[in-house]
Amino acid sequence: MIKFNLRFAMNTMLIAAAFGVVGLSDALAAKKVPYDKAWADCKTQVDRTAPGDQAAARHSAGAACMRKHGYRLKKSS
Repeated sequence: MIKFNLRFAMNTMLIAAAFGVVGLSDALAAKKVPYDKAWADCKTQVDRTAPGDQAAARHSAGAACMRKHGYRLKKSS
């Protein structure tokens, strides 16, 4: 009888944790900024912080900013 109750409790906690993770991902997805808005925000931030003649620094800063907003840059081929 005790083993049954322990298994039931463990299964209940696992199911509750799974629903918690799904709910958390939905909440984070709802806060995601549209791509155009994120691009504009990152461009103004990079223009303020990185010098115009350093392309590598600007690219890295822009990629980091877009990643912060939930987007990633595609690799060029």
